[in-house]
Amino acid sequence: MWKGPFSVLENARRDQARADPVAELALILLLSAAAALPAICAPILPLTDLGGHLARYAVQLDGGHTAVLRQWYTFAWGLLPNLGVDILVQLLAPLMGLEPAVRLIVGSIPPLMVSGMLLLSRAAHGRIGVNALFALPLSISLPYLYGFANFALSIALAFHAMALWIALERRPVWRTALFVPIGFALWLCHLVGWAVFCLVAGMTALAALWRDGKGALRTLGLTALMTAPLLLGPLIGALQPKEGAEAVALLANNDEPRKIVWLIMAMADRWLMWDAASAGVITLVIYIGLRTRGFRVHPGLMAAALALLALYLAMPDTIMGSRFADMRLGPVILALFVLMSGPRSAGDGPQADPRLMRWLLIGGLVFGGARLATNTTSMAMAGRQFAETLTAIEAAPRGANLISLYVDECRGWNTDRRRHIMGYGLVRRQLFDNGQWQLPSGQLIAIHNPALAPFDRDPSTITFLEPCRASPGLAETVRAIPQAARLLWVIRVDPATRLPGWEALRQTQDSVLYRRLPAGPTARL
Repeated sequence: MWKGPFSVLENARRDQARADPVAELALILLLSAAAALPAICAPILPLTDLGGHLARYAVQLDGGHTAVLRQWYTFAWGLLPNLGVDILVQLLAPLMGLEPAVRLIVGSIPPLMVSGMLLLSRAAHGRIGVNALFALPLSISLPYLYGFANFALSIALAFHAMALWIALERRPVWRTALFVPIGFALWLCHLVGWAVFCLVAGMTALAALWRDGKGALRTLGLTALMTAPLLLGPLIGALQPKEGAEAVALLANNDEPRKIVWLIMAMADRWLMWDAASAGVITLVIYIGLRTRGFRVHPGLMAAALALLALYLAMPDTIMGSRFADMRLGPVILALFVLMSGPRSAGDGPQADPRLMRWLLIGGLVFGGARLATNTTSMAMAGRQFAETLTAIEAAPRGANLISLYVDECRGWNTDRRRHIMGYGLVRRQLFDNGQWQLPSGQLIAIHNPALAPFDRDPSTITFLEPCRASPGLAETVRAIPQAARLLWVIRVDPATRLPGWEALRQTQDSVLYRRLPAGPTARL
């Protein structure tokens, strides 16, 4: 008799060898659906970079048909390893509208991540380990909240690919054939998701061949043959013409090293003490999985987790112009360290203490529920803040040459996510978005608004209330704005702030839309 989805974890606690596949499927669906709650409850998805992505999608969908967008931006399709959400938007937006399509796609990433992690646990250990519950909150991580949409989608898909790769271990021919298109799709979605999967695939293949006693040279040779089909994407990308592409440094360090900080803050959202404590809980569960009698460690996943950790510690923070490259790997590393271990099945050696398994089950459900509740509350609060702030642009005439400034914190951790909210102005009112980033290695959009240079692209939106290190304060930044800008939108500022040469047109709780005063002796100051 079927007892419900949580009977899978209950059976694991009781050391039963087999789990009910229907109950396992129900558990995966239930936990995946729960992960969608934060996105459902937010009036607007409050992810840092998402506004900028939305603006780029609007230009992409417009295809140069609108004169006001055509004068500022050009979009030309090409083959890049950073197109996952872009392609889905191209398919769905004509059917349901741009913002609903992006909300559906990006809001589906946490559920997709949860199902991938649960499937990986099952593939590696024969059933879903009770300790896997503690990895699930990493589906709403700092990189996801930063709005790294293509990256997050690629990692979610990579977890599914890892599960399938391990499940097909005894069918190498089938696996080779299947992973030619799967590897290419992962590469097309995002380069990092593809690279993480390749690392896991290589390490699990090495471990399996070594376990079967193939010998060192034969193991390396067979692993190379197994993983060679995954190189289709990079090979096609290397053949693409690069004429006219701007030079960009392959590797760079733009920030002080924060390796430990990024791991501690892998789930940083709003309440940072709680977020850091959550990383501590996950670390404890990793220790339990490694040191507790009755747990087994999947050697391939362990080798992959250690290799990814070593890469993370050695890598720079910027790759091909893309910032926070190292930060993005933190949640993936923690998830792999959790999922590499699982309780032994009955007949597979010593069993774990039933009392420990009971506390892990209860603790995993409580921890996951608490993270889900705080993420949902935080995203709902931030979504309402986004919606209120965006009322300012309703006073801007359509197609205006707008400059937007976001007043950031000079020091400390800023949990506000509106650094690219100005992208919604382009989407809703065709306003110029100076928060767009132009990376020849990772974007298909080109910006040409020389009248506003250097306020024509990211990071020209970022300023500070007072001078910060080498960066000017708000007053000096405003004085440097070209005359071609007739409107100025300042976010995260006291609505009573007055700027010489500008008058307030619309105010929100902490933003002001200004209109430039006419020059001359009668101009108001």
